[in-house]
Order: sequence, then C-alpha cells, then structure tokens
Amino acid sequence: MEERHDPGLDQALCRCEVPSAYVALAPGRGQRGPLLRQLAERTWTGPHGRPIKIAAETIRAWVRRYRRTGLDGLRDVHRAAPGTKALTPEQVDLLHRLKREVPERSLDRLIRIAEDMKLMPEGVLKRSTVHRVLKVAGLSGRGVRVADHQDLDRFEADCANDLWQSDMLTGPWLPSPDREGGSKRAYLYAFLDDYSRLVLHGRFSFKGHLPALELVFRRCLQKWGVCRRAYFDNGAVYRSEHVRQIVAILGMYRISFTKPYRPMGHGKIEAFNRLVRSSFLAELKVSSIRTLDQLNEAFLAWADDYNRKVHSETGQAPLDRWRADIARVRYADDEALRQAFLWREERTPDKAGLFSLLGVRYQVGAGLGKRRVEVRYDPEMLDEVEVWLDGKMRERVRPFQVHTHRRPRPADPEPALTAPGDGRPSADWLGHLVGKRAAKHVVEASPRALAEQALARRDAADRAVADLLAQRLDPAVFDADAVRDFLQRYGPLDPERAGAALDRLLASGRPDQHISVYLEALLRDAGGES
Repeated sequence: MEERHDPGLDQALCRCEVPSAYVALAPGRGQRGPLLRQLAERTWTGPHGRPIKIAAETIRAWVRRYRRTGLDGLRDVHRAAPGTKALTPEQVDLLHRLKREVPERSLDRLIRIAEDMKLMPEGVLKRSTVHRVLKVAGLSGRGVRVADHQDLDRFEADCANDLWQSDMLTGPWLPSPDREGGSKRAYLYAFLDDYSRLVLHGRFSFKGHLPALELVFRRCLQKWGVCRRAYFDNGAVYRSEHVRQIVAILGMYRISFTKPYRPMGHGKIEAFNRLVRSSFLAELKVSSIRTLDQLNEAFLAWADDYNRKVHSETGQAPLDRWRADIARVRYADDEALRQAFLWREERTPDKAGLFSLLGVRYQVGAGLGKRRVEVRYDPEMLDEVEVWLDGKMRERVRPFQVHTHRRPRPADPEPALTAPGDGRPSADWLGHLVGKRAAKHVVEASPRALAEQALARRDAADRAVADLLAQRLDPAVFDADAVRDFLQRYGPLDPERAGAALDRLLASGRPDQHISVYLEALLRDAGGES
C-alpha cells in the first residue's frame, strides 16, 4: 500500500527528536538553560538525513509547543499570505548571490556578512526571512558531509529498555498455504534489549512489509513497556512514516539507523541472528514443523529457553538481568498504544457519505460528506474504522457493503519427514521445547485476542451508559435500539461524566423529550474516551 505523503508531518517527526530529548532528561530548576545550550551544540538529523544545528531559543519554543499540543504543535503554521514582503527584490537577489558564491554559508553567517559589510541595514534580516528566501530559490540545502572512517568500539545501554535493537532475518521455506505444491519464504522480525540481551518478541511472517513488523513491535511494547531509544536496520520498512509516528506518539527518545553497508553497530542483533541460524533454523532439519503457526510456536519456546540461560557476555540470564531494572520500566497507556499503531489515511466521502478503504466501502454520518477526513484503522481489523476531523474523533463506522475477497483455502498437506536410519530423528529439540512450554501452560495472546479484549472493555462502558439511561429516563422515552446504534458509532462515553451530564439535563429541561436530545447532549457534555 502506498503511504500518504504529508510534508508537515515529516517535518514534525524530524523536530520531535529535539524536544523529546529535553523532556526525557527532565531538567530541574537551574539546569534548564545549560541543557538547552548543550542541545543547541549538537548536530541533529533534519529532513532527508541532512545534518542541522538548532538554536537554544528555538529548542525552548519547540519544547513549549510539544508539551502544549503534542506532535501537531511542531508543525509550521502556514502563512496567510505566503511570500517575502520584508525585503526588496534587490535585497533578495543579494542573498541569492551570497549563498551561491559560498553554498556552505549558514543563515547566521549570511546575516552577519550582509550587516558587517554594510550591504543591508542592521535589523532588517531575520533568520526566518532569510530561510524563506533561500528555500523559495532552492538554495536552503546543505552539502552532504563525507563519511569519516572511525575505528569500531563496543558499547552497552545503561539499563533495561534504554535501547532496543531490531532486524529482519531471512527464514526457511515452508509449504505455501495458498498454492498446493508451492512454497514461500518466511522472514523473522525480532527485537532485542541491548542491556540485558533479552529477546523481547519475534515472529515469522510470509510478508516482508510493515504490518508484519508492527505485530512484533506492538507485542514488545505490551509485554515489556516502552523503550527509551530504538536502533533499527536501514531498511525501508523501519524508515517508514508510520514507525516514526509510533515512536513520536509513545514518547520514545529517538530512532537510530545503521549506516548503509556498515551494520557493525548493530552487533548484538546480528550476533543473535547468527545464533538463530545455528541453534534454531538448523534444528528445523529434524523437526516436523510444516506451517507458519508451528514455526512461530517453536520460536517462542526456543526464545523462552534462550532468555533463561546465562549469557556468555553478561554472566546473567537475560530475563534475570532485565527484571533487576523493572522499577525503571514505563508502560504505555492502552489507548495511547492503540492510537499509535492505527494506520492513517485521508479520504473525501461522496455526497452520500461513502468512501473506500482497501477495497471495503464505508459510510459516514450526516455532516461529513464531501469533507476531507482522516481515517484511522488497524489493517488486520477492518470491521471497524475511526473517522477523524480537525484532530477530533467524530465516529466509528463499519463496512457499508462487504465483499468476499478470498476463496476457501484447502488444507495444507503434511508430508512425512525423511531422516537417516529408521526415518525418525534422534532428537527433535524444538518439539521438546514446545512440549516443555505447553506443560507450563504458557498462552501467548494473539494481536486479535488483545483487540477483542479492548472491544470487551468498550462494550462494558457502553452497557454502563445504556443502563444509566434506562434507569433515569421515562420508559416511553428510552429507545434501546437508538441508544445501541449511538454508542456503537460515538462510544465509548465515560459513565461518570455521562451520569453528571444527564443529571444536569434532567434538572434544567423537560423529562419527556425525544431520546436523540439526551444522546446529543451526552456527546456534547460527556465527551468520549478516544
């Protein structure tokens, strides 16, 4: 699926790294100014990977905007009348010539040259004005630095969840579930905690794209909390806009990527992948694994065994070393986690309120037709999507018309494994690990099960509001079907706030009004949880 290009969001995601660094360090009184100056001395990564410097006062403004309105506060405010009116055409031409003569000249240096050499009066040039002039002329970019060749060094994160590493590993060929007699290659996405070497989660998939990575990343965050930093491979799937959105919304400090053709800094996950090849994938030769589900079940059992064994580098079992720092672990709010992983696309419903998403048609309510809305959805759960407008969730909609896209799938063949001797392997180590894990009654919740749990919580809140209306309204006014449809589209509402709003409405108005009057008042006064 092609990603939606939003230059404003790209810029906000690049800027987010700067204020999040300040917020993560949480400076006390007397430490804020020195920290701002320290951050201003650093070289940051701007759009398209270009190195940039940011002034201390700019960082202060970004921190204030980030705390006040989050990621949207880091977007540029569009000028009502774009263009440059503070400078004459001659002054604009002078700035162009100064920049073309020496492309390395920064904004501050251009201003200083123009003022010190009396080419322009002092106070006329502002950094924002000069940047805008150069950007319009395509002169605002900086030259790419030549990479320096430095010796390699060993490093380790300070504590658990300080740094996570992730990479993709090419896995085995398995019988294709879609075509009899065919085969498909499985790929493994796995996350490793740098400090403890704990395998946070891993999953094989036939799909080498973003949803497969997201399933693993989300499970890691649910099980082990939020990491401070993430160190990813340089592949496009890790550099996607959605991964940066997840990191920004959950308040992670930053993402780092390996340099092209120099994955040496990714050493721990690379060493883990070598272990997977030699200790897990090699065992598949004497295993009865033939399906993707069996492969993932075996990997979870193998990873569980790995996490409990003493690591040769740290001298501790990864799970024990991670648990020693459990007091520092920060867990994300369930709703924030859900929102972070929702895909976002823009649609313009027609005059009947219909729009299409991934081949499925949906219908929005009155008032949203012909308006540009944002659709947030889980690509694995298209039975319900959220419709947002102006930064607010307006409603949830279900498919207007459902089409069957897939035919019934035949059962996968189970060919017998041939082995030397009597045809049976001497030791099915992976099968043994799966049996041990099953004996402990370890149940790995699937992403769908977690989504169903969230739906169950929402249904409980909806029932509480429905019961509240049934108890306090006259039976002749209460309409169960209307309440159910309303909550399905706009819920969940907070039961306590809904009760307070209903009390105010009953105290100030007639008790025999139509049910829609009460429902609209609840939506306006009680608000939703989303």
